[in-house]
Amino acid sequence: MVKNSIRLRPGLAHTITYRKSQTVFLPKPYTNCTTEVGRNLRHIYEVIFDPHLARQVAYSEALCYELCEQAYIFSQCSCILPIPFLMRYVFSLDHDQLLIANSCIPTTLEENCALTARQKIALNASLMATWCSRCAPQCKHTQFPIDLSALPAPTAQQKASWKNDLLKNHFNMSLPHDFAANYDAYMDASYLRVTVTCASPYVTTHKQQAKLTLIDTFSAIGGQTGL
Repeated sequence: MVKNSIRLRPGLAHTITYRKSQTVFLPKPYTNCTTEVGRNLRHIYEVIFDPHLARQVAYSEALCYELCEQAYIFSQCSCILPIPFLMRYVFSLDHDQLLIANSCIPTTLEENCALTARQKIALNASLMATWCSRCAPQCKHTQFPIDLSALPAPTAQQKASWKNDLLKNHFNMSLPHDFAANYDAYMDASYLRVTVTCASPYVTTHKQQAKLTLIDTFSAIGGQTGL
C-alpha cells in the first residue's frame, strides 16, 4: 500500500488524472499464474459481500500473502492482527480445515507477539516459501497509472470570499486563537484541494497469447516423426 501511495502538499490544488489498464497472462501450462480463489480468501469476500456475489470475485495475490502471513502469526501467537478486520479464519499447514482466529488485543503481549511474528516471516524466505506456497501470481493485473499536477491554492479571491464566514466561525470549527491575525498564513498552510478525473473512457488491455497450442505441438511432433 505504501509503495503505491502519493503525498500531497498543502497550499495547492491537486489534480489526479488516472487511466485504467489491464495485463492478462495465460494460465497453466504457459505460466504458473492462477485464478482460483482459496477457501480462506473466499471467506473474506463472503463476509464483505453477498455470498452469491462472493463466488464471482477474482483471486488476489496480495490478499493471499496477507492471509498466509496471518496464518503464520496465528501459529505463533494464537491470535491475528486485526488487518483486514473482517478476517475470522486462517488455514493450517496440518490439514485443510479453516481455524477460527481471534484478533490480538492491542497494546498487550499478544500484539507484540503478532508484530514480531509478522516481521520474522517477512524477513525469512524459507518461512515465506513454506507458509505462502499457495500464493501463485494472479493471471489478471489491473493498474491505474496516474498523472499528478498542481496549482497554488487558494487564490486571493477565494480567501477573500471565505474570510467573513471563517472569522465568524459559521461552520462551528475549532480555530487557533490567532486565526484572525494570521488568516492568510493559516489558509496557505492548511488548504488542500484534490480533484480526481478519468483521462480516458477506454481500458488498455495487454493480453498474452499462445503462439503454439497443445494440439499444434502434437501435430508438429507427428509431422516430424511421420505419424
